[in-house]
Amino acid sequence: MEQSDEKQKKFKKTEEEKIEDPCVVCDGELYLDGEFTQRVGLIGDFDKVYGWMCPHCRSEFDMEGKITNLDGKSNISGEA
Repeated sequence: MEQSDEKQKKFKKTEEEKIEDPCVVCDGELYLDGEFTQRVGLIGDFDKVYGWMCPHCRSEFDMEGKITNLDGKSNISGEA
């Protein structure tokens, strides 16, 4: 019995380390797995990636992580 308990311990899966990657605006989790993220790439002219968007709050960021558009609201404004 002791040997089977040792084998079970040896082959028991260890829990993966919890990785946290929250959005700085809404605190929504952006981490998906070790290979992919939940960030949505923003593509401009000539199919060049210029930034990313949070899928939870729709805030946009440049490639350095600086906020360029808050909560999906347009930067375009005018006088009223």
